[in-house]
Amino acid sequence: MGTHTLGWIAIVVATFSYGSLFVPVKNYDIHDGIVYQWFQCCGILLAGLLQALWRNDWEAPGLSAPGFYVCREGVLSGVFFQLANVLATQAVRTFGMSHYFTTQKVTNLGGAFVVGVFGRHFGLPVEPPSDPLLALMGCLSVLLAMVPLGFTKVEDELSQDEHDHKSFVQFQETRITSPADKKPHLIPPQHSDMGGYLMLDEAVSEPTTPAPTPVFPRREHGRGHGGWCKGLAWSLFAGLAFAFIYIPILPWKHRMALENVEFSSFDYFLSISVGLFIASTAYMLLGGAMKKYQGRKLMKSVLRPALLTGVLWSVASMAQLYSLAVMPYAVAYCLVCGGEVGVSLLWGIFVFKEATTFHNLTCTMLAFLGVLIGVGLVAASK
Repeated sequence: MGTHTLGWIAIVVATFSYGSLFVPVKNYDIHDGIVYQWFQCCGILLAGLLQALWRNDWEAPGLSAPGFYVCREGVLSGVFFQLANVLATQAVRTFGMSHYFTTQKVTNLGGAFVVGVFGRHFGLPVEPPSDPLLALMGCLSVLLAMVPLGFTKVEDELSQDEHDHKSFVQFQETRITSPADKKPHLIPPQHSDMGGYLMLDEAVSEPTTPAPTPVFPRREHGRGHGGWCKGLAWSLFAGLAFAFIYIPILPWKHRMALENVEFSSFDYFLSISVGLFIASTAYMLLGGAMKKYQGRKLMKSVLRPALLTGVLWSVASMAQLYSLAVMPYAVAYCLVCGGEVGVSLLWGIFVFKEATTFHNLTCTMLAFLGVLIGVGLVAASK
C-alpha cells in the first residue's frame, strides 16, 4: 500500500475520531471542565506512553530510548493546544457559542491555508497544494456551511427520560428568564476534545449521572460594542491558536532531515502529550487556586469517559500527524478540520436524533452539504 494511500486512510481515521469525541461523554456532566480536561489529558499521556513502550528499541545502548524521545517542537504543540482551549473558553463566555462557531473557523481554516500555501515565505518547509485556488474555495465552502447552523430553532420539549435518551452533547444558550431564546448547537466546535468549550457556568449542585443536556446562561456579551469586539478578538485568536498546533512539526521534520536521522511522524506524538499534560496540569492548579480564593468548590468530573475520549483523541492526532507528514499541510489539515464537522453532524442527525423538525433538518443538511462540497474541493486541490 502506497504512502499516499495510507495518508488518505489516516485522514479518514482522524476525521471520524475527531468527529466522535463527544460520544463517550454525551450523558455525563463535566461541570466547568477544569478537572475534566485534566482527566482527558491523562488519557492522552497514557496513550503516548503506551505508544512509546510499543515503539521503543529495548536493545538500544544505555541512556538511549528512542520510543521515549521528546522534542521541544512537540512540547510547544501541546502548549499551543492548551492555550487554544483557554482562548476558546473566553470567546464562548464573552461572544456566545453560535458566534464563536463561525468566526473561529475564519482564522482556523484561514491560518492553516496561509501556512500551507505561503509558509515558505515565512521560512517554513511546507509543500503547497497543487491548486491553491481550489483549496481556498473548499475552505470558504466549509466556512459558509457554518451559517445555517445559526438558524436552527429549539424543538418541542421532550420528557426528561426521552431527553436524556435522545440528546447528544448539545451546546445551548438561553436567558434564564426567556426559554424561547434557546438555540441548539448540534455539533462540537473545532477540536473541542479538550473540554475547553465546556468550561462555562458551573452547576449549582452536584447533578445526577447521566445528566441532561447542559443549558448555560447567556452572558451579556451581546450588550455593548466593546464586549462584542472583545469576544470577536478572543474567537479569532482561538481559531488561530488551533491552526498553529501542528505547525511546529514542520521545522522538526526539517531538522531531523538535516541531521540525517530516520524518523516517523509517530515519534512526535509523545512530545505533544507531554507538553499538553504539563500545560493542562498548570491550568488545573491555577483554576483550582482561583476557585479557592473565590470560595468556590472545584467540581470533580467523570473519569473513565474522559480517559476514553483522551485515547480517542490520541488515535485521531496520530493519524493526523501521519497525514501531515505525507500530504500538503493545507490539504491534510483542512480536510480533517472540515470532515470532523460533517461526522459530528451525522452523529447528531442519524444516531442521537437531535434534529427532527423540517426546519432544523433543512439547516443541518445544508450545513452538511456545504462541508461535503468544501472537503471535496480541498481534496481535489492536492
